[in-house]
Amino acid sequence: MLLGCKYGDDYQCHFVKGSELCNRRKENIAESLGRLGVEPERVEQYEVSIDMYDKVPDMIDEFVRNITTNFGPNPFKGY
Repeated sequence: MLLGCKYGDDYQCHFVKGSELCNRRKENIAESLGRLGVEPERVEQYEVSIDMYDKVPDMIDEFVRNITTNFGPNPFKGY
């Protein structure tokens, strides 16, 4: 799960191009997972703004629920 600043007309990322960097990293991680034979859908990017702080716990819960329901545990765990 990667969190990045929300795009839009009022784009105010403290890291200047944080969302772009976040998106690029997500693509790289998904590609690496695919090469390892692990579902690339295990990594997701969410856009958040500072006023969404109260929604982040729900986003995390939904992400965890999605992973456990659709993919199960890490296939490399224990190696």
